[in-house]
Amino acid sequence: MRKGRGLTIATWVLMAVMLGWARPALSAEGNCLIHPFVIITITTPVGGLLESVTVDRGDLVKEGQIVATLDTSLERATGAVSHAQAELSNRRLADLELQRTSAEVNMRTIRSPINGVVVERFMSPGEFPKQERILKLAQLHPLRVEAYVPISMLGKITVGMEVQVKPEEPVSGTYKAKVTVVDHVVDAGSGTLGIRMELPNPDLKIPAGLKCTVRFPQKQEKGAPSTETPTNKDR
Repeated sequence: MRKGRGLTIATWVLMAVMLGWARPALSAEGNCLIHPFVIITITTPVGGLLESVTVDRGDLVKEGQIVATLDTSLERATGAVSHAQAELSNRRLADLELQRTSAEVNMRTIRSPINGVVVERFMSPGEFPKQERILKLAQLHPLRVEAYVPISMLGKITVGMEVQVKPEEPVSGTYKAKVTVVDHVVDAGSGTLGIRMELPNPDLKIPAGLKCTVRFPQKQEKGAPSTETPTNKDR
């Protein structure tokens, strides 16, 4: 009797699947690539002798941290003379000269605009940069994840959706990310749609440049019958 009842349940489930009644919540996977959130090349707006570079490749930097300086001895000397001359004639003019000198010195003090890591160092003290690259910085928290999915996913992925990102080895684990961009232009050649996600990385455990897989949740269609098997009471 029990055996027959078991066969009846199995047969019911099989029929439900074949007839399309069972439509559980699905998920779609796609390949992705992890990028720095932003990459910035540090230059100088003015020419001058590079006096110091305080960081090197692989160093972590904070926003506002001094990463390089140009020689300011000439500006300081010129400013001191101008200030002294102006102070003898006009106090207001002296204040203006002091502000000008401070501005010139600040232009030769180069600070990091982001919290990040030094990717590459191009110049060393003693060189003479003029709008040339000194450093390249990368922001690693958060990270930017790019994926391309089939156009059949159009309309099923929305901005703000939470997804699961799994980096390739040797990084283990699955991490939550959020969709920030869904392209409005489909690539007809490949039949794919571009998706961008933001992946928190406060401990910098995940390096940029890794391949990954991303899982997009898909909600059960409205009006789809429940997939629960009938109980003895229902029968």
